[in-house]
Amino acid sequence: MQHLRTTILATVLAGSAVSQVNPFVLYPQDPERQTITCTSFVGRPDWNNAAEALVKFDRSWLQALGDNSNGLGAQIFGIYHWVADENLSTVETYDLVLRFADAGGDPYMTTPYLRIPGLTTPPSTNPNRGTWIMYDGFGLQGGAIVGVLNNESLFVGVGLRANPAWPTTDGHSLFRADMLNANTGAVLGENHRAGAPNPTWAGRTSAPSFSTPWTYILGPFVVSPNLHMGGIDPLSNRLGAPGANFGMNGSYPDVSGNPRSDGLMVRFTDNLTPFAVVGLAASLGFDGPHWAPFQNLLGFSYVGTGQNTISILVATLQNGVREAPVAMPGAIPAALVGTTLAFQGFVWDPNTNIANWSNAQAVHF
Repeated sequence: MQHLRTTILATVLAGSAVSQVNPFVLYPQDPERQTITCTSFVGRPDWNNAAEALVKFDRSWLQALGDNSNGLGAQIFGIYHWVADENLSTVETYDLVLRFADAGGDPYMTTPYLRIPGLTTPPSTNPNRGTWIMYDGFGLQGGAIVGVLNNESLFVGVGLRANPAWPTTDGHSLFRADMLNANTGAVLGENHRAGAPNPTWAGRTSAPSFSTPWTYILGPFVVSPNLHMGGIDPLSNRLGAPGANFGMNGSYPDVSGNPRSDGLMVRFTDNLTPFAVVGLAASLGFDGPHWAPFQNLLGFSYVGTGQNTISILVATLQNGVREAPVAMPGAIPAALVGTTLAFQGFVWDPNTNIANWSNAQAVHF
């Protein structure tokens, strides 16, 4: 790990325009729209050894990410991540990678679903430490890779070369938010409940892979709307700023009452229809895919058919984002411990009369 210091911000666009895609990032804050205050450290998956930094999109907590409304799978257009470079004047080389899970749920390291090797950070004459925000499109025919997130888990990540110079003088690392069980001394980061699984992995081909207790600013580009559930814990300052934690605290809030009784917040984001109407629904666990109400408009639902769903809110995006409370702290009874609720939203653009479901996300109490 490496302490987070003041950075110089630069942006690279490759393959897709930002306004035409949505990066889906499992992280406590929104790197597109918020000042990041929850990162205590930047780091690499396996110190300065070669390894892939992989985010696991597990179907037990996330389904229909990037679904194109036909219910068959995800359309992924590229990968987004924040580079922390110890010396901007040296170009860093990395790979883009997609992997499926093996029979045990670990990354299948024998054959990648996709690997694009040899990408580099931009050239610079600045010898200081800085940050590159990488927008890497796959640039393949049709612009997309179709993965089957609806049927199996997917690992999305970047492969890092070995770099003995990191962290002393040079090297490529990533912004991360440490979990409470990381034992790194991080004051800021994730705020999940006890028992939450590690969401990221160090993928290795010459040795066993292993899970890592943090989240990265790293994720796939999709064209469907994004839904994130956030946990609200007024007793915690893990964010370093006011607001809900939209990383692991949203998927694994603590409502035990001993001592926490977290609330829930929802965040919709969509760069493609920044002033669209949004709605949120829920069910007991994932219930789908089913043809949704108004099936020609919305396609498949993962929270039921309409008869077995709970409608929660209807609102409007403002510049591509909307946050709204679902339950205030103290409002969720401890009797729900052990229960899983699944949430999914729709986004409808009244100007074009085009609508789509967002991803569906489970909240494990």
